[in-house]
Amino acid sequence: MNTYLEYFNNTLSPKLQKIDLYLKTEEKKIIDIDTVSDLLELSHSEIKKIIRNNDIDNITKHSFIIIMYYGSSDICKLFSREINSKVPNHYSASDISYIYQIPYENVLRAIEEASIRNITSKNINKLFSYIYI
Repeated sequence: MNTYLEYFNNTLSPKLQKIDLYLKTEEKKIIDIDTVSDLLELSHSEIKKIIRNNDIDNITKHSFIIIMYYGSSDICKLFSREINSKVPNHYSASDISYIYQIPYENVLRAIEEASIRNITSKNINKLFSYIYI
C-alpha cells in the first residue's frame, strides 16, 4: 500500500517544482501558450477561455498564476484550493482534507498515528507518510 507522501513526492511535487523553477528563472516577459499548456497540463482551448474570461492580453508570470488558479488540471485545482484556504501557516485536518482531497477521517487517523499537534509545512510530509492510498 502506498502512502500519500509517495504520491505527493512522485507526482505532485515534481510538477510544482517544474512550475516554480520556470517562474523563478524565465527571463522572457511574455510566456507562450505551449509552455503554459505543458506546465499546467491544460489544453490550448482551456487556456484561451481563461484568458478571455479574465481579460488577459498577454501571458506573463502574473497572468500565469491567474491561469493556474482557474485551470482544471489536478495541479491547478490543488493550487486554487490552497489559495482558497488562504495559505495557512497551520493547517487543520479539514484544510488538509480539502486542499489535498483526502478523506477527512484518513487525515484525522494520520494526525493521531503521527502524534502531530499542529500541522505545518515543516511536518506535513510526516503526516502524509501516515495516510495510505
